[in-house]
Amino acid sequence: MVDRAEYIAWEVHQLCEQRPAGLLSAQLLGAPRMRIGEDGEACECTDEGPPWEVALHITRPKEDGYYMRGGIKVRALLDESYPYSPPELNVMQIIHHFFLDNENGFPHAFYAMLADLIAESTPCLGVDEPRFSLRSTLQLLHYALASPLHPCEGCDAQFEVHKMMQRSRIATIDAYASLCKTPALFDAETGWRESWLHPLLREALHAADAPLALSAIIDEVAEEVFSFPLLSDDFCAALLSELDAYAASGLPTSRPNSMNKYGLILNEIGMEQMFDSLVERCLAHVARLCFPLEGGSIDRHHTFIVEYAAGKDLGLDMHTDNSDVTFNVCLGREFTGAGLTFCGDMGRPAHRHFTYCHKHVKGRCLVHLGRRRHGADDIATGERANLIVWCHNLTYRSSKSYLDLRHQRKYAREAAPPDKECLSYTHDKDFLLYKLPSVQHRKMVRRAWCPPVFARHLEDATDGSGQGDEDELDEEDYSLEDVRHSSSWGKGTRKRAWWGRR
Repeated sequence: MVDRAEYIAWEVHQLCEQRPAGLLSAQLLGAPRMRIGEDGEACECTDEGPPWEVALHITRPKEDGYYMRGGIKVRALLDESYPYSPPELNVMQIIHHFFLDNENGFPHAFYAMLADLIAESTPCLGVDEPRFSLRSTLQLLHYALASPLHPCEGCDAQFEVHKMMQRSRIATIDAYASLCKTPALFDAETGWRESWLHPLLREALHAADAPLALSAIIDEVAEEVFSFPLLSDDFCAALLSELDAYAASGLPTSRPNSMNKYGLILNEIGMEQMFDSLVERCLAHVARLCFPLEGGSIDRHHTFIVEYAAGKDLGLDMHTDNSDVTFNVCLGREFTGAGLTFCGDMGRPAHRHFTYCHKHVKGRCLVHLGRRRHGADDIATGERANLIVWCHNLTYRSSKSYLDLRHQRKYAREAAPPDKECLSYTHDKDFLLYKLPSVQHRKMVRRAWCPPVFARHLEDATDGSGQGDEDELDEEDYSLEDVRHSSSWGKGTRKRAWWGRR
């Protein structure tokens, strides 16, 4: 039997030699950085595969598509059973599409349809009657991106809604291209400029032993919370000017995430590729050093700016991020207060126990796991803006450990009652047992899910006011309809992704 890697290399070559409509490029990248082992856990790839990764760059095969100008990047992951099992596909950039899941992957219906297609008859170099091929996969991929997989009244309507969202996004990016303050920030062809990085970081990245040099400038300010110099003062100033220019443009703005009301999603205004460059050249290296498992491979990012000031968000309730590794760097403006308080990791005994309070410094970046509970302290005076990069590792997100935590199948019991500074009004079922809500809290919507009943500490909770059970509180005062509502973190299997979808 022909070696699988050899067969895949031959198929990619044939695909490029006889390029189908809509294919810009195809490249066999070899084994990815990480894979899922026999135990279901993510681990480093130490050999040449399997699996094997093929990078596909596609564009519209006909004019009525709604693809991004410049095309769409797709990753095809092929395991040892290929071509008798289908490639696993993920779109590797932001796209609003009804049928894509949280990781921009395709649903079971896509692979079921693919299994029914007859692959083109080509010489197979010893692999008898391959059931799947990259060529047939591309054919269905173009169809799935442009048409509902399951045409019906409901699916057609939802497909059109997301299609309009995508077209609106493209229109906004195109419109701002002529209005932007600093065109260099949008010049994806040139990419990230060296001058935008902090001098110490530039020096470390160019050192003969870059990992060692990087380690030397990364400080562990608390357990598994790291800090390093990332951005130059000039870049911070340029990005803040761009933030102000976009605000003045009158173009639409989406909330940065489900909690922050003020800021800007940079991926939605044409800067996604620029931050792809930053991730590839710098952040991915730091992530692997700090968190070899969760940061072992950075595949996609959600990049945005958050703003804090009087009349805007003053602070941010305790929360965890929808990321595997988070980079958080202060861009500046003049302010006092507005520290960043850290507690423990979600699902661990010390999840809601205080660990560290960070004071922001312009250009300096914090790195932590997305599951680390943290919150922004209220700003006292002035304005603060921070650049946030949420990084996703697709392999880790398909691991047993990640899914067990996401679905609360493994969630350690709390070791003791929570520290009051670590409580979350929006997330914690038992918040009102320990604290009274502030005026700011009363403006928030509660989506309480934490902790799961089986993980709650064993002591009887009381805040000193005689309240022993949240259900006994005054419903009129505390809106218990919201308090009693709870939903498991990530419980839904068809939840829309966190960028721009409501």
